[in-house]
Amino acid sequence: MLLLRVEEVAERLRVKAPTVYRWIADGRLPAVRFSRIVRVRDTDLEAFLAAGGSPRDRAGDGPRAT
Repeated sequence: MLLLRVEEVAERLRVKAPTVYRWIADGRLPAVRFSRIVRVRDTDLEAFLAAGGSPRDRAGDGPRAT
């Protein structure tokens, strides 16, 4: 199991870190907290992506197909 920093998750998904923090706060993306440190398990990130759709579209951060 690999623990990723929020910035690493954001970079992989091509979104900004506040978007990842919002997904965590909304409960869409599970995270592990150590005091003020937040990490995302690589397996949780894979499950998040496998849940369907583009992460950018689900967050409302990117253009949507019409």
